[in-house]
Amino acid sequence: MRTRRLARAAAAAIALAAGLLTSGCGVGPGGVEDGGEAPTGLAEGPTLYFVDAAGELRPDVRDTGRLGTVLGAVQLLMADADPTAEGLHNEVPQTTTRTVVEDAGDYVTIYLPLRRAEISDVGVDQIICTAAAVVAASGREVADVTITVRPTHGAVADGPCPVVG
Repeated sequence: MRTRRLARAAAAAIALAAGLLTSGCGVGPGGVEDGGEAPTGLAEGPTLYFVDAAGELRPDVRDTGRLGTVLGAVQLLMADADPTAEGLHNEVPQTTTRTVVEDAGDYVTIYLPLRRAEISDVGVDQIICTAAAVVAASGREVADVTITVRPTHGAVADGPCPVVG
């Protein structure tokens, strides 16, 4: 009699385990989700933004053979006062002091080694647009990323790039 009870208990336990295994976790099957269009091709290099004679921002691609990072592009902009395209100039003061960039996906914060009084509004737009160009080239939606420029002293600047996005 005891053996039959043990056999029934074992059978019940096996049935319960089988039921649990086949019931799943309550999450139904999902369809395939589209992750958007992937970036294609090889990057020539980062796009830096410079200023034309009319005060408008213009792109200038640096032929580095790779996209690089926001930090790398901003450092190029700050260390290289000479655009490759004719008729453009740089409103960002040239410095070799290291810039710090925090890129957390949905926001990018650029810590400048400059006081706000040392850089024009157009220079700030150059930095924001250069960062936005790297964000866009990396496959992220520029509209979903907040780009902030923080000088050592003075007002913080954030906002969309007037020409990218």
